[in-house]
Amino acid sequence: MSIEPVLREWFRNDGRRPESQEVHYSGRGVVIRAIDYFSPEDEYTPENLKHLVFIRPQVFMFTPEEVYNPLAVNVDWSKYDGAAIVCLGKSGWLRSFDHRHLVNCRHFEVMFYDESLDVICEGIEAKSGGYAE
Repeated sequence: MSIEPVLREWFRNDGRRPESQEVHYSGRGVVIRAIDYFSPEDEYTPENLKHLVFIRPQVFMFTPEEVYNPLAVNVDWSKYDGAAIVCLGKSGWLRSFDHRHLVNCRHFEVMFYDESLDVICEGIEAKSGGYAE
């Protein structure tokens, strides 16, 4: 499995990971759309708020820090120069789902301060400010 760091300049782990603030879901609340966050080096003020947008998300799972098992994921985060998002490509987790809707998707792992997010989607973008549809 090839692992690639993603959005390293926007979403870094420099000893302390970004802190999630609010998760935004679709109108029915079943599909993740975006997450507002603060970078660890920034003061927690509205002008420093940023967000990640998930492009065509299909599957997601949050895991609390207390039960996260880095050995099960096989990501050696020290190899990715401060990245807090990696692309795991067509991982075993992605392949465990029906592929008809996942042809263009990849598995991403996003490491926040208190939780990790695994998401299967077509991509992730980072933007300034809080998320607004």
